[in-house]
Formats: sequence, C-alpha cells, structure tokens
Amino acid sequence: MRNRLLFPLVLSALALTALALPAGGAAIKIPKGIKTAKVSQYPITVDTVGYLDYTWTWDSTKPCEPGYAKTIDESLTFELGRPSPAKLSIVNGKVILYPVFGGEATLQTELSNWRTSNYCPPVTPLPPTPEPVCKKKLRGKLGIGITPVKEAIGADDPEPLARRTQVTLFRAKATPQLPSCYKDRPDIEAESAAENGWQADPHVGVIAPLGASDWQFIDLKVGQTLRRTVAISGGCGKASFATSSIASEIRSCVVKGKVVVMIKRTGRGISTP
Repeated sequence: MRNRLLFPLVLSALALTALALPAGGAAIKIPKGIKTAKVSQYPITVDTVGYLDYTWTWDSTKPCEPGYAKTIDESLTFELGRPSPAKLSIVNGKVILYPVFGGEATLQTELSNWRTSNYCPPVTPLPPTPEPVCKKKLRGKLGIGITPVKEAIGADDPEPLARRTQVTLFRAKATPQLPSCYKDRPDIEAESAAENGWQADPHVGVIAPLGASDWQFIDLKVGQTLRRTVAISGGCGKASFATSSIASEIRSCVVKGKVVVMIKRTGRGISTP
C-alpha cells in the first residue's frame, strides 16, 4: 500500500510550501537582516487529460481443492475539461503548483472470469466462495499539482544546476472501492525510478516525472505553452533473482496509461523579496 501513502505526503508538501507565498498576489515586506525564501509567482492556465488502466488476474483454483479465480479491469479516465487559471510559484528555484481542482476523474471497474474449485467426492466440499462485488463506476473531481522531484543528493554534493519536476494527478475525495473487489489486489510498482516516488494506481492517481526542469518554467514567456506527454507502462512488484514479492496466485498484472499536461503562461509575475 506504499503507493497510496505517497499521495497525502505530496499534498502535505504542497500545503506547507503555500505558507511561504504571498496571499492574493500581494508583495510581502520583509524586515532587513532576516533571511527569507526567494519567491516568484506568475499566472498560468493548466489543462490535462489522460487515462490509466490496470488489469490483474488471481487464480488459486486446483483440481479437487478449494480456490477461486477472477480478473479485475480498472480504468481511470480524467480531464480538467478546459484550461484552468492558477498561479505557478518558484520558491528558491523549486517549482510548485498547488492543487487545482475541476473536471472529472472517473474510475470504472469490471469483474470477469469468475470461477471456483472445491473438494471432490467423497470429501465434503466447503461452502462456496461468494463472488466479489465491484462498484462499476466511481466519479469525482480531478486534482493536479506540480512539485520538485526529490533528488538523492549527499551532504557534500553540489546543488544541481537544474531541478526536475513531477506532476501529481489524483481523485479528489475519492470514493473507496468495495473490499471484496480489491481482495488479493497486487501493489503496482513503476518500471523504473520508483525510488523517486513515482507511482501509478487507478484507485488514487498518478505521480510521474513531467520531463521539464525548473529552468524551463523560469524561462517560460508570456503566451508560451509548455506541453508534456507521459507514457506509463509496467506491472506489479518485481522479482529479485529467484525470489518474488508477488503471490504465486497472481497470474498477470499489467498497467498502462498516458498523461498530457499543458501549462500556458498568461501574464507577468511578481517576486518576493
């Protein structure tokens, strides 16, 4: 469940950074001699559209033994619907876009290939395993934010010349799925760079590299648009040599998706101090 814990952590970081920014775009007067964060901010519109699919199969059936099999298809589709006005902040060179809410994030879930196995005569069979129940469609608002990528920098390492950014997309006030539907559900691990906290889970959303540095935001001119497309692929947790963290009953699990993000600078900014 590591991936689900990352989302509140990222959102908490966004909220804490907000304390360093001027309210309502007004400049802040700082007393002399006090070291403060260098903050700049400019207006933008942000738009996004995408999808994330996850299909997994559990099969514990065996001849003359109790078991069950099922395939769960989860599909998250999301879009803001139109460019949404916001303010992009750069705090000590780190790019921050507080969560922008709107549009729709819809999670559709389908159960298929349900079957069971049981003891054979003369052994008395166990009571049948009840078929899982899934909420087929969960609708909610979409949230999107941008934060710096957490870099692994040692105490003696110099500050990077450019910092990478990541985008977080999530189901705002997400309605939970039924427990029987998600029973035996394997965790999802990114194919690469999972140490950076990048994750993709239709139940909650996506944390992914944006493919843009802080300098690309700093140098963005009024009227210019920064557009990025992120392709997502992979599966559940990986094996290490002959050992796997995934239950042997998991026969397959595949995740794929695409995220398109467009950020347009719409006006001049302010700087503090």
